[in-house]
Amino acid sequence: MAAGRYGGSEKRRSRRFSKRFKVEMEYEGKIHEIRTIDISEHGVLIPKRLPPPVGTRVKVYLTIRNEKAVFEGIVKRHTKCLVNKVQTIGIGIDISSPEYRAFVKDKILVTDAD
Repeated sequence: MAAGRYGGSEKRRSRRFSKRFKVEMEYEGKIHEIRTIDISEHGVLIPKRLPPPVGTRVKVYLTIRNEKAVFEGIVKRHTKCLVNKVQTIGIGIDISSPEYRAFVKDKILVTDAD
């Protein structure tokens, strides 16, 4: 396997930031409150013991610096990950919208350079 743009074996489209933000994920009429594992300009990785199937469309309510925004995404992958030293399943959610990218750049990427 070839290394991705930002390391690892995946073909990543953008840099990931290991930051924990409040997320509410809505699917099948239920809202699940979680915190991100990592975040990028193209989506989020969140922990979920019983993940929705790959291909599931979800709504993601993301709160950063007391500002809440809602985005539609699709579950692209499941992966093993550690959260507080406990192994769980991470859900990779692709959020492909200019509004999401602008929100992330404004709220996360600008401050990462500080």
